[in-house]
Amino acid sequence: MNWFTDLFTQPSVANSVLILSLVIAAGMALQLIRFRGISLGVTWILFVGILLGQLGIGIDPHVSHFAKEFGLILFIYSIGLEVGPGFFHSLKSGGVRLNLLAVLAIVLGCLLTVLFIKVSGEPTEAMIGALYGAVTNTPGLGAAQQTFSDIHEGVSNPMFAQGYAVAYPLGVLGIIMSIVVLRSIFLKQGKDEDALFQQNAPFNGLMLIRKMTERLQTHDDKRAAKDQAKIEAKKSRASRIAAQNRLNERDNKPHLFYIFIGIALGVILGMVPIYFPGIPVAVRLGLAGGPLIVSIIISYIGPDLRFPTHTTKSANLMLRETGISLFMASVGLGAGDGFIQTIAGGGYMWVIYGFLITIIPCFIVGLIGRYCFNLSIYSVAGLIAGSHTDPPALAFSNTLCPNNESSVAYTTVYPLTMFLRILAAQVLVILL
Repeated sequence: MNWFTDLFTQPSVANSVLILSLVIAAGMALQLIRFRGISLGVTWILFVGILLGQLGIGIDPHVSHFAKEFGLILFIYSIGLEVGPGFFHSLKSGGVRLNLLAVLAIVLGCLLTVLFIKVSGEPTEAMIGALYGAVTNTPGLGAAQQTFSDIHEGVSNPMFAQGYAVAYPLGVLGIIMSIVVLRSIFLKQGKDEDALFQQNAPFNGLMLIRKMTERLQTHDDKRAAKDQAKIEAKKSRASRIAAQNRLNERDNKPHLFYIFIGIALGVILGMVPIYFPGIPVAVRLGLAGGPLIVSIIISYIGPDLRFPTHTTKSANLMLRETGISLFMASVGLGAGDGFIQTIAGGGYMWVIYGFLITIIPCFIVGLIGRYCFNLSIYSVAGLIAGSHTDPPALAFSNTLCPNNESSVAYTTVYPLTMFLRILAAQVLVILL
């Protein structure tokens, strides 16, 4: 039975594949654990990896590094393919104010992180990890790790993942708690939330399209004629997209050429150095930002260029879940060594700082959205969930909302938020 023992203990390709598979399988099984309908999702994979790492179980560092980076690329690229078609529309339509509020949430979180680093003296890497655990944004964690590795010639730091891991659970709960408290505050005003949503129709992309359609029916001025042209152009493009999607589905092929050529272009773009005045080293979009931008662009212009960039929902989900699972398992195994000792040695404070990073921006943005822009609780809930790229919070928001208002707000701010979270991670690592 020596071969069996060696399979678990001796570094090899088979050992790495086996350990990664077991970590992912165990994490997936633990996703069934829910508290009041809320699950930590794929983050369980991270916790399983940390547990095994703490027990001294690991894989070859080179294999781990490749699995982590390639998994991140697959995850990011699949997100870009999904949100790309609606990304530019969300910026041009009535979601401008919602996106500005989401940007405010990002800025506040970063400022709080810098403040806590300066005041507490906690390690910068751990606090950046805690920031991205607090806002439940895994791609940002990956971007921070990859930027750190680039700056330090391939050296990694487990504190990023450790800070992320300890802050994540309360991050998920803190976002939902913020929505609950804000809802209680708003309901005491006695206002009709549905009426507020209708009043703020110009801030909502879906309602804006309906309003434009109503104008087109009157044909009573030049404005209506211009709107007609815009609508027809959108309908024409939508028809081309739909036709292309139908062709792709009939092909019954995954069109991997376009996926991997897009990834290749994203890696090239991610490695291009960008120099800013006052920053001593070049900023790169990295293996997170580059593929994200390329996937957004190629999914948006693909139908016009007759590129079969469409992927079915199930295929996209498969690509995304495979990528994030590989990433989480590799990060967890790498961060597990000495994890408990780190927490016992003062890392428990990262939980507190992370929780503050979660709730303070939520309350500020929520209150501004209500009292400055008169947004309904439904839009505020979707905005908070989207600005933290947090699906569990969206699921909770939808239980409060009688229609799709929370989902509309979530999807309006999600693409820009994802991009800025990734970019902010790299800037923080470079500057701090």
